[in-house]
Amino acid sequence: MFTDTPLLFVMYHMSIGFILSMLFSMQMFCVEKDTVLPYFLDDIVVVTERYSSPIKSEDARTIKLDMEYMHHLPKILGNADPLHYTQMLPGIQTSSEYDAGIHIQGNENSHNVISISGVPIYNPSHLLGLFSVFNSTHFSRMAVTKNATAADGYSRIGGIINMELQDDVPLKLNGDFSVGLMSSQGTMQIPIGKKAAFFTSLRLSYLNLFYSPLLKIGDSRLMYSFGDVNITYLQKIKENQTLHIDFYTGVDDAKLNDPASNIYFDTSVKWGNMLAAAHWNYKYENGSLKQSLYFSGYGNSVDLKGYYNIKAPSDIYDFGYRAEGGYKKIKYGIYIINHNITPQHPYLQGQPILSETKFVEQKTLETTVYAKYSGRIFRFLDYDVALKGDVYTNLKDYTYPALNPYIKLGYEGMSFGNIELSYSIQHQYLLNCGITALGMPVEFWIGADSDYKPQYSHNFLLNYRRELFGGKYDVSFETYFKRLYNQIEYKGSPLDILNKQYSLKNMIISGDGYNVGANIMINKLTGKLTGWVAYSFGRALRQFDIYGDKWFPSNHERIHEVNVVATYKINKKFDVGGTFSYASGTPFTSVKHFFFINGNVLSEFGEHNANRLKDYIRLDLSVNYDIIKNEDRNLGVNLSLYNALCRRNEIYYGLRIYNDTFKFQRYAFLTTILPSVSFYYKF
Repeated sequence: MFTDTPLLFVMYHMSIGFILSMLFSMQMFCVEKDTVLPYFLDDIVVVTERYSSPIKSEDARTIKLDMEYMHHLPKILGNADPLHYTQMLPGIQTSSEYDAGIHIQGNENSHNVISISGVPIYNPSHLLGLFSVFNSTHFSRMAVTKNATAADGYSRIGGIINMELQDDVPLKLNGDFSVGLMSSQGTMQIPIGKKAAFFTSLRLSYLNLFYSPLLKIGDSRLMYSFGDVNITYLQKIKENQTLHIDFYTGVDDAKLNDPASNIYFDTSVKWGNMLAAAHWNYKYENGSLKQSLYFSGYGNSVDLKGYYNIKAPSDIYDFGYRAEGGYKKIKYGIYIINHNITPQHPYLQGQPILSETKFVEQKTLETTVYAKYSGRIFRFLDYDVALKGDVYTNLKDYTYPALNPYIKLGYEGMSFGNIELSYSIQHQYLLNCGITALGMPVEFWIGADSDYKPQYSHNFLLNYRRELFGGKYDVSFETYFKRLYNQIEYKGSPLDILNKQYSLKNMIISGDGYNVGANIMINKLTGKLTGWVAYSFGRALRQFDIYGDKWFPSNHERIHEVNVVATYKINKKFDVGGTFSYASGTPFTSVKHFFFINGNVLSEFGEHNANRLKDYIRLDLSVNYDIIKNEDRNLGVNLSLYNALCRRNEIYYGLRIYNDTFKFQRYAFLTTILPSVSFYYKF
């Protein structure tokens, strides 16, 4: 083990070289003087451990997290979740409890593409924002690109988060397991000869087994569980050809019982994902080609039971084909995706009302072709020029063609660092909104049509990155401006079904917006202390005609954010770490007056999103102790505290109804603090 001090580093390797040279000299001396036959060592292996950050910046716009080193990050509630640490990066909004949304550079969560090996997966989150659907030990890397472009091929106006599959056949059977108070998970890597392998991962939660007394919101009690499975088959067909067959499924079940409410007192929410894909990768001289054929599906259902029974199911499933390739300085691709969408269609059962709303299943088709050329002007200035063509149709009566240009200029200097300036236009044809204010992943999708136009944006970005002190630190800065068009919001609530005939068109409103901001991050890459500090400033403003000409902040806007992630390696077996988040409160619309007429609740709201929750502050702590650690095994225990400051962060304000009384009240997180213990074993 060596430290990050340059002098000690040099002295360490000089001493190793000195010892080896002395051994060699003694050996030669024996040959000359004693004529003893020499004995040569086959190999000399010097083993050392170098602590490093799992986060690396490939360029000024893409960050990669190496999953092999995720265990160096603090394990919050026994789990180092990749999406949780994505939210700790600059320009990516810190989520509150219950909300696992990823808001990149002021965009909505639905503006992003979150994928497994390039295959989109919808609403990839479990409840509480504590777990995503990604079991980190199943994957090799996660790539985070904060803005989609024509050169990526995706028809989204946000960022891209892609989980990359394992591409190396393991030399022997190995596994990685963790057993904790909230959940347990395990991954097995099973080689099949020298050219094939199975990778399997399983995760289950049993949150209520130990934490049931703590899981309360006011008088309401939460019951929750989830499980997910990953299976990947890897086949090395030839040295330059690889086949992946990938499968994922996950199911969540949450229930919230509220005995104090006589309108609806039992809420049940279920949702789940399924993905199946085949990927063929072919590499040749100066180029590569990847083809994918896949199915990806998502469904959810909200069930409110009480005097009135309200059900609100929805689903979306895709069949898609993707081909991406490159030859020297040219990159190209084609995407063909068939979307089958059932928008959320609430229906009501109960006394004395018995009604059901009509819904229409949507079938849409996206076809995308793109090409990019990369070149260089002089020795230090490079550029990318790309063009993407889209044709979108709802297979009925609406077709929309679009062109998406992209241009980037970049400067790379050893002393100055890397700087990039880019402009792009992006379109998006899948729109998303939700019926609940609880932040649960039960939002629904609709396809663009003559009523809801495709969304699009103009994006201007400036990125800067530089390594300092011999690569020990990485400093990055970015600023952005995005002009957004045809944005949508859901203005209704489940209670609207009680008051009038429900109509989806009446509940969804549209308008325009813009995002502007600047972010900076300092990342310590090596040494016993690793981690990063990030500060973000951003405004995400919207203007909808229904609220007049005035611009208002979006529901997820946090003007200021500070995120700190740190891990300190005390010795070979013991490390401590923590994460700290500070963020401005998100906006909400306050109620001015309530009226209770003929069993119906009527409300008069104030100015839209004119109020804000209190600032969000949270400190999480983690301690790892390796009981056994050698080349073959690693057995240890993790202790963690979620919300160590015991702060009751506000989540939202909502209507509280009990008999003939009602009020608009504050709701906070389940409990002030969540301790956890977990054991991990790797072989």
